[in-house]
Amino acid sequence: MTPPGPGLFVGRVVAQSMKRRIPDGAWCLFRSPVAGSRDGRVVLVEHRDISDPDHGGRYTVKVYRRVGNDIHLEPDTDSDGYEPIVLSGLTDDAVRVVAEVVEVLPGRLPGS
Repeated sequence: MTPPGPGLFVGRVVAQSMKRRIPDGAWCLFRSPVAGSRDGRVVLVEHRDISDPDHGGRYTVKVYRRVGNDIHLEPDTDSDGYEPIVLSGLTDDAVRVVAEVVEVLPGRLPGS
């Protein structure tokens, strides 16, 4: 368990697109800002051109990959219908990486 500290917050991930790592409805501990390379890390991302397949919003939790000049936001699921979100020709600064998933919290929180 990660001890409390600056930049940490808890959020609920409601989706099937990351279910190999994060069960639908799980509460996760996030850290912001994300320091160092983002490649291969599970991150919460905001971009106006994202249309997340689960809820259609501009925020998504995915595995971040840099492929040449493209940013791939990759699902980690065995469910059908999920493809990487590919943002082409952007700099890392064009996509706001809000936070990194530090851990999936065990059990259920009150009210969930």
